[in-house]
Amino acid sequence: MINRLVFILLLTCQFVAMGLGYGQDKESIKMLEESLNTELNDTTRLNTLITLADFYKKSKSTLFVAKDYSQKAFELADKKKLKIPYKLIWIKAELLTALDMPYKAIDEMKPVVEELEKLNRPQEIAEAQNFIAYSTFYSGQFRQGIEIYLANIGYARKNQLKQIIPQAWLGIANVYNTLKNNQEEKVALQLYLDESIKEGNSDIIARAYRRFGFYYSSVDSNFIASIDCYKHALDIYKSQNDSSQIQLLSNSVAWNFYLNKQFDSSLIYYTKSMKFATSENPTRMANTYGNIANVYRNKKDYTQAQHFYGLAKEYCLKTHDIYDLSWINKDMSDMYITMGEYKQAYQHYVLYKNYSDSLVNTKYDAGLADARTRYETEAKEKTLELLNLKLAQREYFIYGFAAFIGLALIIGLLVLRQSRVNSKRKMSEMSLRLSEITQANLRQQMNPHFIFNTLNSIQYYMYQHDKLATNNYLTKFSSLIRKILENSQIMFVSIKDELEVIQLYLELETLRFKDKFRYEITIDDEIDTLSYKVPTMLIQPYVENAICHGLMNKDENGLLKLEMSLKENYIFCVIEDNGVGREAALEIKKIKSASHQSLGIKITESRIDLSNAIYGTEMKVVIADLKDENSLACGTRVELYLPIMS
Repeated sequence: MINRLVFILLLTCQFVAMGLGYGQDKESIKMLEESLNTELNDTTRLNTLITLADFYKKSKSTLFVAKDYSQKAFELADKKKLKIPYKLIWIKAELLTALDMPYKAIDEMKPVVEELEKLNRPQEIAEAQNFIAYSTFYSGQFRQGIEIYLANIGYARKNQLKQIIPQAWLGIANVYNTLKNNQEEKVALQLYLDESIKEGNSDIIARAYRRFGFYYSSVDSNFIASIDCYKHALDIYKSQNDSSQIQLLSNSVAWNFYLNKQFDSSLIYYTKSMKFATSENPTRMANTYGNIANVYRNKKDYTQAQHFYGLAKEYCLKTHDIYDLSWINKDMSDMYITMGEYKQAYQHYVLYKNYSDSLVNTKYDAGLADARTRYETEAKEKTLELLNLKLAQREYFIYGFAAFIGLALIIGLLVLRQSRVNSKRKMSEMSLRLSEITQANLRQQMNPHFIFNTLNSIQYYMYQHDKLATNNYLTKFSSLIRKILENSQIMFVSIKDELEVIQLYLELETLRFKDKFRYEITIDDEIDTLSYKVPTMLIQPYVENAICHGLMNKDENGLLKLEMSLKENYIFCVIEDNGVGREAALEIKKIKSASHQSLGIKITESRIDLSNAIYGTEMKVVIADLKDENSLACGTRVELYLPIMS
């Protein structure tokens, strides 16, 4: 029995000293967990629970496992009247920050720092202050976070502490990255690297070079500088024979060569990366093979590209990796368009959309499950608080404080009532969030379709016109894309913003089809285009449909009218064209044997139905065929009834 206790104590000390990461020495962790089912003295059991909580908090997927172990440690200390170690409180604070409660984490760390100061442990004090700075920054207090980091740097210099200063400069760099202050971020990263080199810790130096490489690649688009930084980190990991890091860094170097259009160099490093790859990590294998395929695609070696795309998809299917399957099928679709194999391009684009939609749903389900778990956890904590309150009431009853008992009961009822109110509010918020995410998904399906059609217009125009006109076309297109991307982040946009998108789109189409058609936009003066809002990208698909299926099949003198007028409780929007009409357009499409199926109108109609269901509006659309005096088709009229929103 004594020998077993000694072994468990030694094993616990080993984890504390080595700071093993998640995935290391699982056998030792398993032994610690099994030891909890044996007879242990209270102190040993407490330390074992703390060690397990510290281990599991390092991975996001096991945060609640860590929380469970830490909670058991607190309960044991309370039950056995043991002093709560500061390490346990520190772990609780780290879990609070990881679970999006940084304010509570900061409060928990105050007694930890006070105890460390009494024990005179400057290294741990500095580590605690770096964590407090991070939690402060994470809570949105950016300036205060930087101030704590800077003060901690001074403290570390004064006490000649290791690892603290580089970590603080990294934290400051991350704050500036969040604030999009790239200049200050670069200064902080340089200090992070300089301090790491000064301390001579190869692991920290490698991480500093890697972080700098990421900055140059993602912020500066300076791929050569990024490659140089990644190579420095790669050399360090090679000297340590760290195969996992060698593969990751080789991939980073290869990717930046690819971004810099140095495809041969990119292939060399991807090949080096594969030497260290293992089938135990199919996701990494799939990602690497997919990137190799992209290199060959850009080199126009389509045979090799198809081969490596196939290998990538094989590894994806082994683990049902829908993220990699999504972008791989999108890149394959782009490749087949370049090759002129439009049937293959269409098939892979459909696969891309299917996997992309599944990915959105998976992320939503995970978020919903996480929200439910957090809600249940908070409910349990409130239940424990109520139980503690009842125990206190019983103790007061024993001592005869009858009046105080009555007051405590009233407080308990108020707390319970507030808890129920909060629960109902949270469930309501979750329901609303579900509806918004569903509608966002439909909007996501709309935007790529529109952009794809517009890119086809650009390609056609560049082959048919001069450089000056092409530059003008591209300028308008870039403005259009920027507007679409800005608007796609929100559910509703002002009528002014929606009209700007339509105006740019019409200008592009009239430039492309010179003298083919003209357009008129008439807006009622009573409509406040800045205050009144409409669903994002709702009107544009009908304008596009009028041009593509009505006016483009007309020889000349095409006219498109867009009118908006203010009615009693809605905005009346009319899109009218003098094209060939829907029946003639359908016959022309059959004659041309067109394989493309336009989803824009169907998606828009689905969005209208969904908006009506969520917001209780009465938005609707009416489409009518126009006839002349001889009952011949002379165009199409679309009427949109849009509720007034502001």
